[in-house]
Amino acid sequence: MRLVLCDDHRLFIESLATVLARRGHEVVVTHSPDQALLIGREIRPDVCVIDLRFPDANGLDAVPLLRARLPSCAIVVLSGSDDVADQSAALTAGAAGFLRKDLAISTIIEAIERAGHGRRLAPLTQPRQPVASAEHLRVRRLVEALTDRERQVLRSLVEAEDTVAIAHTLGVAQSTARTHLQNVLLKLGVHTRLQAVALVADAGLADTL
Repeated sequence: MRLVLCDDHRLFIESLATVLARRGHEVVVTHSPDQALLIGREIRPDVCVIDLRFPDANGLDAVPLLRARLPSCAIVVLSGSDDVADQSAALTAGAAGFLRKDLAISTIIEAIERAGHGRRLAPLTQPRQPVASAEHLRVRRLVEALTDRERQVLRSLVEAEDTVAIAHTLGVAQSTARTHLQNVLLKLGVHTRLQAVALVADAGLADTL
């Protein structure tokens, strides 16, 4: 399937794109609704996945525009919000489904693929629940073992900050920020920033840091 993923949280959306590409999908990542509209007209995707909120735009406003310009494309809203009103507004605007970012990556991928095959997604009627899987517990223990500084670095990674921004956030030199970053990767048992973000996102912990 051809997919357009639109989200300004770069590490999160690029991690999702990597997993989808490994499953054989053609994936294009964009970071604003305007980009999604332009690229959508070029490649005619089967699914467009879009966040609700951007620094200078509203993803919800783009849903009816995408539906009008790409009538054969399923629009899936993927948001950190658990507000029932947001879900209702997205579905009313024409989205095929509403997904939360605290869902397991495997669940998000399955839902995207279902939408691409023309199947409407079931509404999320239950409030978000903590994931009780063994993997969730394992990753939570790893995160809890991080120092306060290291958790702050991990939070910055989820928010797509680079080393310069992390150093500014911590009020330390870039070399010190890099040391904290390496410690985070080592303690989480991963090798790259993308892997770290994917790990905590898949375990449903990205919004709890």
